[in-house]
Amino acid sequence: MTTRIFLRDDDVGALTPALTSFVGRFAARGLPVSYQIIPEQFTPEAAAFMLAERAKAPNLIEFGQHGLRHEMQVRGKTEYYEFGPERTYAQQLADIEQGKALLQARLGAGEALRVFTPPRHRYDRNTLKAIRATGFSVLSASSYATPKHRAAYAVGRALGLTNLGRPGVPWHERVRPDCGLFELSVAVGIDDGDYIVGSADDVMAEIGRSRRHMSALGVLFHHQVFAQPDGEAHLDAVLDGLQRLPDVTFHTLGDLYDHRAEAGRT
Repeated sequence: MTTRIFLRDDDVGALTPALTSFVGRFAARGLPVSYQIIPEQFTPEAAAFMLAERAKAPNLIEFGQHGLRHEMQVRGKTEYYEFGPERTYAQQLADIEQGKALLQARLGAGEALRVFTPPRHRYDRNTLKAIRATGFSVLSASSYATPKHRAAYAVGRALGLTNLGRPGVPWHERVRPDCGLFELSVAVGIDDGDYIVGSADDVMAEIGRSRRHMSALGVLFHHQVFAQPDGEAHLDAVLDGLQRLPDVTFHTLGDLYDHRAEAGRT
């Protein structure tokens, strides 16, 4: 069975050599990427660059919203997530609306923003309702395919829960009954936001295990990580492995959302 693969790059903000190199690498290979932008960190220079690159290849670059500032204060401590039970619905809604307005100011008022990614994949039911109320259609968080995760998710869904403790309960490839958002969440991370977490062979093995349980499989990158020594070589090795996979197609999240009626069920 063909696996639909989507690639997500988080933490787009300033225009950096790491960002320009990452965008160019994927575009040169014809691989579509959904770029998740932190609105308060998104500079005019980065916006101009991303829009120019999308104009060259409209099917390869998608924009989504990644919170507002990717951090918040909790009892005097800086946390690098932004949403969840620590904050009210009104507070979360205000930040999501503010972030969307900032993105549309940078990208153009007519920019159709459909994908929302909560920082660190943290959310509660109020977050999801606020995302939906702001006009987004797709939630992208995390949905791992290990036996432990799949068992926990099944229990959470059976009980009608949005969260099991702090982690969210995913409804990957389905419409969430708690908010009406269609969910397309990543299963494999190439890095943890700061460091590469395994070899290219490790990544490909995890993709192989995960695709047994998913007809749409998400792979997560953070472009800044690949500015590390040997980072670009590691990235090329992963991309080589992805493009050698049999029976796969590559998509943006919006493309998968548009064709969701054809998507398989986990």
